[in-house]
Amino acid sequence: GYTGCLLARRLLAEVEEEVRFLVRPSSDRSRLPPGAAEVFTGDLTRPREVAAAFGGVSRIVHLAHIRYTGTLVECLAGSVDHVVLVSSLRRFSQVRSASVEEVLRGEECALDSRMPCTILRPSMIFGPGNDRNISRLAAHLSRIRCIPVLGSGRHLQQPVFVDDVVGAILASLARGPGGEYALAGPRALPYNEVVDLVGAAVGVQPLKLHIPVRLALAACHLARIFPFELSLDTEQVRRLQEDKCYSIDAATQDLGFTPLGFAAALSRIYRP
Repeated sequence: GYTGCLLARRLLAEVEEEVRFLVRPSSDRSRLPPGAAEVFTGDLTRPREVAAAFGGVSRIVHLAHIRYTGTLVECLAGSVDHVVLVSSLRRFSQVRSASVEEVLRGEECALDSRMPCTILRPSMIFGPGNDRNISRLAAHLSRIRCIPVLGSGRHLQQPVFVDDVVGAILASLARGPGGEYALAGPRALPYNEVVDLVGAAVGVQPLKLHIPVRLALAACHLARIFPFELSLDTEQVRRLQEDKCYSIDAATQDLGFTPLGFAAALSRIYRP
């Protein structure tokens, strides 16, 4: 995945132990960095298929979706003394949905198993290349400066730079098991400001078209009745109105987490 490829490069460059990767059958293995590392291919929905990948492993970074924690628990060998679980701050969403429940159940599974673990919860991750988040906004603004914004655009976002997430993972590995940490940018920003900063980074002044939330919800309802496609659903519309504002004090104190500011990170990504 996006974060995993960057983590793989850092692990091979900075960690002295042997490194083993477990990747999906559909993964493009050419994206892994060249180096002395074992690569196992397997499907985490089939524990017996991937169990061999865990043999002799002492530390694990679980970057797959947290819903696969059950497979992790089933496959853990006695040699494992630390698991870094990368979960999501979505667990704190007040918009109840299947995706939120998956995160909650995955974390509960880990804690109930009493595995020696650290739980990291990143916010929206962004960075160079196709991060599937900010990169999509930047690509849109580069083509069309007019952009729809659901509601007032004052709801808060706290994106986190991918390099900082990887740094926190490595710091967790070095520190040892224990703790639950929010990983987010240094401050929360209104969505309007996020759009303006991304526009400035790609050299355009965005024209924001505010769409009433009720209208967006009505469109989602109609999309379920009539045969037309809509890029948003009701859950996404409601979650977009939530303030995503988190304290990173614990990560700063225990992991030395000092994330790059949003504007500074954009400058690094989109600098001429």
